[in-house]
Amino acid sequence: MSAKSMILGSLMESPVHGYDLKKRVFRKVFADFGINDGQLYPLLKKMEAEGLIRKEIVPREGAPSRHKYFITDAGRAAFAAWLESDEGEDRSMRYDFMRKDEFFTRCNYLRHMDKKRAVAKMERQIRMVESTLEDFRAARERMVDKNVDPYRIKLLEYGIRSQDARLEWLQDFLAAIKKDRNFAKKWNQKRPAETKTN
Repeated sequence: MSAKSMILGSLMESPVHGYDLKKRVFRKVFADFGINDGQLYPLLKKMEAEGLIRKEIVPREGAPSRHKYFITDAGRAAFAAWLESDEGEDRSMRYDFMRKDEFFTRCNYLRHMDKKRAVAKMERQIRMVESTLEDFRAARERMVDKNVDPYRIKLLEYGIRSQDARLEWLQDFLAAIKKDRNFAKKWNQKRPAETKTN
């Protein structure tokens, strides 16, 4: 999913000021798309040039004018085409959990670390996941309180379940490291040369 599609989806629901766009449900997601304050407005300007959105300047007394964005018919058509498309949905997800996760990739090589450092790395990940879960659960409560679309809540619940599974896996991994007396030793020792028999 692109940041452009997220913006169009947000504008499908109501016009919005650029500043308020960052404060909506997807505010934390924008960072994952590499969209920060300095990039959001150029993207909005580009979308306006493409005819997908239009901007209305709203003057304010004693304060700078605000820019309010509306989706155009072309924007609605582009959004509908994206929404109905299957593009990207058929990609294999089998190894995404490792390929897109630096921590998982490093776990392949933990035996090359000092055991205390490996334990510290796992404990740090556990704290991060616990913090994420706390954030997700609080967000879910806010969404329920605000009567947000239940299907959006379902999406967040997927995130909660996946983080719950990650936390359980991390705790198991940490326990295995702590029990392993030979942790720092190489697992695949070189085998002695086989003796030839005639």
